[in-house]
Amino acid sequence: MSFKAFFDEPKNYKNRFDFYEQGGSPLLLEKFIETIEKQRSAIEEINISWYLYNNQHLHEYLKEVAADGIIVNVITIPLEGYDNNKPKILENLATGEKSDKSVTKYNLARKIYGEMYRSTSHENFNLFVFPHLYVRSARIKKFSRGSLPYSLHIKSAYIRKKSGYIILLSSSNLAVRDLVKNESMICIEDEPNYEEGIKTFYNNLISNSIAIKDYKASLNTTCNTYEKLEFKFSNSAFTTAPFYDNSANILEKTLSEYIVAAKERIIVCAQHLAAFNYQFNANHHSTINKNEIRKGILGDVITMANKGIQVTCLSQTFAPLTEDAEKFKQIKFRSPANTNSFQQFYSQIKSSENIEYFVNEHIHSKFILIDNTLIYCSYNFTPTQFIYLDNVNITQFTNMPDLSYSGIHCEVGMHLVIKDESTIKAFENNVASIKRKKETIQVINFGTSPRGINLKT
Repeated sequence: MSFKAFFDEPKNYKNRFDFYEQGGSPLLLEKFIETIEKQRSAIEEINISWYLYNNQHLHEYLKEVAADGIIVNVITIPLEGYDNNKPKILENLATGEKSDKSVTKYNLARKIYGEMYRSTSHENFNLFVFPHLYVRSARIKKFSRGSLPYSLHIKSAYIRKKSGYIILLSSSNLAVRDLVKNESMICIEDEPNYEEGIKTFYNNLISNSIAIKDYKASLNTTCNTYEKLEFKFSNSAFTTAPFYDNSANILEKTLSEYIVAAKERIIVCAQHLAAFNYQFNANHHSTINKNEIRKGILGDVITMANKGIQVTCLSQTFAPLTEDAEKFKQIKFRSPANTNSFQQFYSQIKSSENIEYFVNEHIHSKFILIDNTLIYCSYNFTPTQFIYLDNVNITQFTNMPDLSYSGIHCEVGMHLVIKDESTIKAFENNVASIKRKKETIQVINFGTSPRGINLKT
């Protein structure tokens, strides 16, 4: 098969509050390795861009593959970007044994980074860091995993065979010390129109990254500006990056064109739904109009619902309005950090005849189904993903007065456009499964007004 879809969820494991040595999605790790193993003799090079890289099981496997002569390139974020809070005991799923001491994501990553930094024996295996930070507001709060956020949020792989290729895109970091959530992964093999752009992206990403042996934590904000590179956007695969001029703004336009062409249905699923009626921050100098208000892709979704298109929304986070406090008083939703855009979106859709909305605290997959087209994404549907600013200049942060920032605001992201019938059906079934789960809360029903909450049993 040229297309394959894999799904993982908490119910596949005995205790949803356990943390596993095999990471936050053991099943997807298994499928990832299985995909390589099936054609190992035909593979020449494996390129992996993974936001977090602290999974020792994955690392040991990649070392084994590299020792066989396959070139392995892993691109990830600097060690400073890993959370060093809330250490947890880990369980080995294969043996049932538990670790002697609690660990954090940082502890686990530090072991791998340290090994790769000191080693002189890992022939064919290269670990790179992409150190780009992105921020657009002076009011940002300090992150739990470093002062400012790193832009490399993508989880993907490009595998070059002697003849042909494999592309993988996942919603899961496969990171250890993450709880299992509702995750998914797409595998595309030897299909036309996908490879060229993604191959170019990996070449550009590696050329703009730093080998682990050359990386110094003392690097300053000069690493936030990049030479703009030529990039041909494909109808099948789309990537955003700070070195692709205006790419995040073009991404929004591209998604909007798909949405407004819907004929029957739109299903939007993501951890966060907030790309609605947002404004650029004033704390920058940019070629983009900083006072521009965008209705966002969710504004387009509302427009289509008002035209009669059936819309289903699913998200992990949710921010009720004050006026709905009584209705939702018994429900503790996982709230987003910035609730304004979320609440604006909910306020607009809660009385729509053609929109239903489900919330499940385990959702981590990110995709849009429009009629019989799947747009499978690495990114959430928040304003951050759809804003490219080429010259942000923040001399001082309100909550971190010792820090400044200058550079490009753009998250590294990717989506794949898929029309394969079996893949569409697999995601339809996944949506139906999430809607049926007992922990899923229906906050809006189809109809002229919401009929209260609907706890699935």
